[in-house]
Amino acid sequence: MSLYEADWQEKRTGERHRTLMTGRVYFRSGRSSLDCQVRNISLSGACLKGPGVTDLPDHFRLEIPARDRIYDCQIRWRLNDTIGIQFRSPDATSHRADVSAMERIAVLEYENKSLRQRIKELSERLAEFGVSTESL
Repeated sequence: MSLYEADWQEKRTGERHRTLMTGRVYFRSGRSSLDCQVRNISLSGACLKGPGVTDLPDHFRLEIPARDRIYDCQIRWRLNDTIGIQFRSPDATSHRADVSAMERIAVLEYENKSLRQRIKELSERLAEFGVSTESL
């Protein structure tokens, strides 16, 4: 970890939750877009990774389909193929506790959906070998 990365981590105001969600960045007034991975997220920001993300303008919009949300964003740092962003939301601090709980619920719902899909896939694979998963 570089000194720059360590210094940035100390400035974080919210707990980040690791994730692997797909995002789409919109810039140039929506005329251009770029796919990315959301590697972690919090109430106040996120870490995005992918080809071309470090070339993005300082301000853009981020859509996270799994959360059915679009965020106005500002880049806080750039490193290799990764950027740290801050969500620009004027009402985020006024309802911080409610939003934090809602954000955590959204993360848990996404994880729950992913785990259910994985269980289904594994059950189907077990069924191919004649193993029943009904008693599990």
